[in-house]
Amino acid sequence: RALLNRNHITSYHIMSDDAKCHPTDTANSNKEGEDSNATGTSNNATSIRNNTEMIHACSVGNVDLVQTLLLRHKSHRSSQLSASLQDDATGQSPLMAAAQSGHIDICKLLLRNGAPWNAVDREGRCAGNYATDAEHWDVVNLLVEEGTKAELILGVAMRSLKRGSYDDDDDNDDDDNDAHKQSQQTQKEQQRPVEHEPCTKPDYLERNVRYNADETALLDDDDDAVMMEWERPLMEAHASIITSNGTTGKRVLNVGFGMGIVDTYLQTHDPSLHVIIEAHPGVHAKMIKDGWDRKPGVRVEFGRWQVVVPKLIAEGVELDGIFYDTYGEHYTDMEDFHSQMVRLLAKPGGIYSFFNGLAPDNLFFHGVACQCVKLQLAKLGLDTEFAQCQIQVSRKEWEGVRRKYWHGRDTYYLPIATWNKDALAQGDADVVGSNDASKDCNETVTKKLKT
Repeated sequence: RALLNRNHITSYHIMSDDAKCHPTDTANSNKEGEDSNATGTSNNATSIRNNTEMIHACSVGNVDLVQTLLLRHKSHRSSQLSASLQDDATGQSPLMAAAQSGHIDICKLLLRNGAPWNAVDREGRCAGNYATDAEHWDVVNLLVEEGTKAELILGVAMRSLKRGSYDDDDDNDDDDNDAHKQSQQTQKEQQRPVEHEPCTKPDYLERNVRYNADETALLDDDDDAVMMEWERPLMEAHASIITSNGTTGKRVLNVGFGMGIVDTYLQTHDPSLHVIIEAHPGVHAKMIKDGWDRKPGVRVEFGRWQVVVPKLIAEGVELDGIFYDTYGEHYTDMEDFHSQMVRLLAKPGGIYSFFNGLAPDNLFFHGVACQCVKLQLAKLGLDTEFAQCQIQVSRKEWEGVRRKYWHGRDTYYLPIATWNKDALAQGDADVVGSNDASKDCNETVTKKLKT
């Protein structure tokens, strides 16, 4: 499932090491152990041979052979053949091979048989990247649709887990067992690459943060960046967008102060009301020290948006522009914010935007994540476009930062969400409070994703 850091989504990496058959490990050289080791080695060799045959069949478009190999797996599980296996050396999967060659029927067949749309090779490229590079747009559309459906379905599952609707099998575990599980989890996280660590930080508000010496970065106690100076041109663009190209006198909200970059630009447009929600005690303290609570039209709200936004709604606050840029939250938190912020957004001219760090390490994943947001906002009555902004981030910018949240792309897709005609015609009743967008998983994705 996609996760957020600020709102930076990364997808799980599905590699062949986790799926392939391994030779049986024997502790001694007795006959039983020798037989077991020989069988394991044979199975592994068979698996590699079958997987090579499958990838080749997908590459050349041999549908009959692909079907035969899939049926062989179903009837002989010992063969360890499946649609999800990947080449051990390159990480290429059957779906990647079919996508690269444009064989859409094979892609559909593989997906029906469990091929993961978001598996990546050793270079971090997924099937969608292969299809995009080869300009097979029908395959790209298929994979975007498949990925969007999968993410929306998983979003429903995540919401169910958050609500506690699933039974907790660990309720009767004693404290020693809980401590043992926590120790095992910690060991796993220490062994994985930093890029693969979970991005959400539920305890962020209890952690210390610090501004570096020249105040060009805000870091948490893991030395992960909460915000950085290189974002300044993007924040200027966001501020201009939510104030209708810099129109003065607007009523605006920013969720997540950070380094105050977007709020500084918002102030240059002389808003009549400027609400800032900041939940971290350290950041809030610096805001007060720097006098943000005394600036014209500024209303500083210290607390989590989950508490502050309902209060603003109850007060009847109406806003012309809203910007969302939190840290350490999950994607479902942003969905929850969307379902509430529409109660604050003025009609007909209200504009919503957010920092778009969705899936920053892979352009195809980024496109799928943007499509998920677009569908949810559409269910809430908003049309969303993504304006292209050029941005360059040098390696030097990341010195002293443990983990990147932007990976070398020179195009930033700035989201601009505005009320659609249907929402304006229906009024408030039918567009607010709708939190079921992620359940509508049968939407057809028709827009082509191109680099």
